Amino acid sequence: MNSDFSIAVHCVAYLAKKQNQRVTSEDIAQSVSVHPARLRKILSILRKENIITSKEGAKGGFSLNDPPEHITLDKIFKITSEETLVPKCPDSNENCPIGRNLSDILIRVCHNAEQHFLNYLKGVTIKDIIDEINSS
Repeated sequence: MNSDFSIAVHCVAYLAKKQNQRVTSEDIAQSVSVHPARLRKILSILRKENIITSKEGAKGGFSLNDPPEHITLDKIFKITSEETLVPKCPDSNENCPIGRNLSDILIRVCHNAEQHFLNYLKGVTIKDIIDEINSS
């Protein structure tokens, strides 16, 4: 799994904590501690998928489109990291029974694992993340 997922969750959780406010990309970048270009890429993905909205100008910034209890982690995972759990298998020896079959089997196993993971993430919302942060 790449770090885009955790960065995206951080951005959305940060915006949830600042609900009803527009937040600048500079504020988000300071919180996330990533290169601004990388942050802009992730904010762009979140905006394209209608999780966040942005407004340009002096009173501009980013905000959530939905309440935190309606944003589940599976949606964020799908747009940032889907298929990252599926292995990239090298070409194998087709004359070997293991080499001939292992790639397909590993891809199927990992794809099934990712589906179970996504089902779990459907039950976790940004509100859950915020609640856990607030209780620590």
